[in-house]
Amino acid sequence: MTTSRYPLYSLLALTLLASALRAETKSLDAVSVTAPEIVERDDLQPDSLTNLYRVESTARAGTEVFTRKEIDAYAPRDLFDLLDKAAGMNLTYQGRRNPYSIEERGGGNLTYIVDGAILSPSVGRILHKIPMAVIEEVQIIRGSTSLSIAPSITVGSSNSGSGLNTGFIIIRTKQPKKTEGLISGYVEKAESQPTANGQSLYLGTRLGSEASGIEGYIGGVLSRYDRPSQESWFDGSDAQSGMISGGINAGRFSLNLMGYKDSGRQEMQRGVKLDGTLDNAKWYYDPLKTTIFSGDMSMQWNENHTTLFSLFKTTYEQFEHNENFASPAASTRQYEEETRGYSLRHNARFGNTLVQLGGQVTHSTGSGANLFNPYNNYDTSVKGFSASVEQKLFGGDVVLDGGYRYDLKHIGVSSVSAAKNSAQNDVDMAPAHIVALGGRWQIADALALSGRYYSGDQGTSGDFELKTQTGTPLDAEKQQRIELSVEAAPLRCFRPSLTWFDIDIENFKTATNTTYTLNGEEYYYYTQSDSHRRGIELSLKGDFNQGTSYSFSWTRMIDNETTTGGTTIDGVGLSSPENLYTALLSHRWDDFRANLSVKKADSWRESTSPMGLLYADLGDYTRVDANIAGDFRYYGNTYTAKLYGRNLGNEHYSTKYVTGLYPDRGRTIGLELSLAF
Repeated sequence: MTTSRYPLYSLLALTLLASALRAETKSLDAVSVTAPEIVERDDLQPDSLTNLYRVESTARAGTEVFTRKEIDAYAPRDLFDLLDKAAGMNLTYQGRRNPYSIEERGGGNLTYIVDGAILSPSVGRILHKIPMAVIEEVQIIRGSTSLSIAPSITVGSSNSGSGLNTGFIIIRTKQPKKTEGLISGYVEKAESQPTANGQSLYLGTRLGSEASGIEGYIGGVLSRYDRPSQESWFDGSDAQSGMISGGINAGRFSLNLMGYKDSGRQEMQRGVKLDGTLDNAKWYYDPLKTTIFSGDMSMQWNENHTTLFSLFKTTYEQFEHNENFASPAASTRQYEEETRGYSLRHNARFGNTLVQLGGQVTHSTGSGANLFNPYNNYDTSVKGFSASVEQKLFGGDVVLDGGYRYDLKHIGVSSVSAAKNSAQNDVDMAPAHIVALGGRWQIADALALSGRYYSGDQGTSGDFELKTQTGTPLDAEKQQRIELSVEAAPLRCFRPSLTWFDIDIENFKTATNTTYTLNGEEYYYYTQSDSHRRGIELSLKGDFNQGTSYSFSWTRMIDNETTTGGTTIDGVGLSSPENLYTALLSHRWDDFRANLSVKKADSWRESTSPMGLLYADLGDYTRVDANIAGDFRYYGNTYTAKLYGRNLGNEHYSTKYVTGLYPDRGRTIGLELSLAF
């Protein structure tokens, strides 16, 4: 692994600018008699009509939010490390070519959105490079029963289904609350690995004033890191990234813009075979490049009517290299993909009734050698609209809602072989019709009951009839999801909730690589299978006093069945863990903070990949992370030192077997220093 090769002159220039701003701030502080006004973001409030990702109150029991406070408490390595701390989430390291995968409640397919921009299908090779310094909030929406957020059908290739998404990950980036800045850097060391380091600089300020009727902001981040590795391990990575964002509020109109760009290198860890030998192949991406542009506008016609518009474009490019691998021979392969789209919606409140109407269009293209296909060429789009009504009754103690969504996937081109570029072109899949219902009853001040129901239906005939290679008739795909939750808050130190979830998918369709000809046109054969996941989720939260808080979650999978060709296999303990536990304990005294987090996963044994179906000892780990931080003030600025440790038990657990096992690095100790001004 080489060190980061990207020039740091821009980071140094911003550091000098930060020093100038800090000096100016100290001068202003000397004559100022009031603290600068801190602006809170209305678009992050759960019931705000300007919130692009407003979740129905009946669905909030299944929604988890990591604010900046929780992010700092976990001190995660990257976004994947943070998501692994969420209830019911299981992060697996895949090794060769496709490094990370997140399973939610035993499986599913998640859609990732950054400031309104839907990330491309290669999200597993994107998220680890996004610096935590730019993140304001991460919202995990389970169940995907909120219909206005994004298309229910995943963007990308031609595989289509009725609401394949089982959840959304919403990532909000920082907006300055005042004139502020943060310089931070860290060094960390894992056993038997070289020292890693990283730095970031954030600057932001507010513009205008409330009195003038025009307000705005501008902010930016520069960040880089380098995590080298030993040749015998080969899991190093480096990246440099930058983001700039700005916005303006003029009366009832607001506009937000964001641009992000990164470039880096990532090595794929060498597998340790069951006989203890090390796989000789070396796979790596160099470079990986991501660009994200997004914008959103809102017009509040009055306090009860708001129109929202958003648009985005994300691009991704990778250069894949492999060494010491027989098939394909050592080579360099290039792949590019792009996703863009826009949405328009209107939120209207009539007394105790909220109506939400909207439509969305997304378009995706991809070309080149990606993952295990030496050839990819696709051009697809999804168009859809949604409508929902939410009604409050009995003074808000009872809330009922219902919604409908329609999505249609169009395939311009979709091929994994140059010889089949003419297959299944310029056709529409059968449309997906989705209905969601919800209810919430505030039984008492400290007790609430909520439930959600989701029904998705998609036929087998759009512009063509889906067929199997064996001639077996295909049935319409249907999904039903049920989620019931009980929430209580009898004491400030004891706020439990219990959720039961049931996800039933019949006739899930997957396109094959084999084609047939009908009326002179070529189409792909499809296969279908059923899956059924059920389980319970227990959550506990509380504050013992002003300085101590805790959270705990337990997800228990009761069933995780897959039925193919009349054969049913329950994956609980076989391909997925039966139990997942997470816990966080935080304590604060004066200017010091201490945090302890634990993640425990049961074992499983089955691992699937293009190498075939393999068995190994996977999971079965307890990971303990901890950190302690202190703030020190000097000349009006705040200096913070944080000592942290990850995987303190030094468990070299693995979650996937492909060319071998991919053990965790084990214990990592680090020190982070930052200056806030």
